[in-house]
Amino acid sequence: MTNQNERLMKILQAGPNQQAEIDRILDGKVTARVETTSGPLLLGMSAAAKFLGVSRATLWRMIRSGRLTKVEILPGSFRVRRADLEQLANGPAFASEGAPAGDGSEVSQ
Repeated sequence: MTNQNERLMKILQAGPNQQAEIDRILDGKVTARVETTSGPLLLGMSAAAKFLGVSRATLWRMIRSGRLTKVEILPGSFRVRRADLEQLANGPAFASEGAPAGDGSEVSQ
């Protein structure tokens, strides 16, 4: 019961902006909050592979299969968009089930 009393006290002591937000929630008008990411917008191949928890060879297979898009920033120098990596990481499992079967040849940078 103490938890409920503490919660009510917090609601009653809320400022005008907080009360307006509470009213929107109670009215069912909750807006989705946009998550902001920190860090670079483009990641190098090693950093991108580490982000996904895969090897660089697997990352290149994902690019070759079209699951990721590489960005060429200088001739022969590639990066991957962080947003694409986050979308892939938050999607269905990719490491084992969805990974394309390789033909034994590895793509190098």
